[in-house]
Amino acid sequence: MFQADRIDHVEVFVDDIAESIRWYGRVLGLKEICRWDPHPVMMGCGGTMLALFKAEGSAPLHPDPCTSRTPHWHLVAWHTDAGGFAQAQRHLKECGVVFRGPVDHGIAHSIYFRDPSGNPMEITHYLAGKPTGPEDSP
Repeated sequence: MFQADRIDHVEVFVDDIAESIRWYGRVLGLKEICRWDPHPVMMGCGGTMLALFKAEGSAPLHPDPCTSRTPHWHLVAWHTDAGGFAQAQRHLKECGVVFRGPVDHGIAHSIYFRDPSGNPMEITHYLAGKPTGPEDSP
């Protein structure tokens, strides 16, 4: 039976690829891995990549999850440990990125923010002794 081993990349539509490359590098520490001409530009860390595509047309880049009835991806969540979570909050403030949280989900704490194109992002960390992935499932 086939079983995927991880997410390779998530495609993200952005208003300005050059600005997004700078933002994702500065705010999340992603590095450019490769690019096609003219796009996508692959950026990543820790085995996870975003594929940045230039948004075309006048359709909204990201439907409002509270009002949209159209199925869509909600956000991209980045995992870290407790120390990284505290550091991420300080770093986002230093970068001028407004975020909501921390939000206590019982098993994890998360903060929420948007990239320059309005795409929703999350940084999360699981509390000690709580499951962190499929390998922790019964």
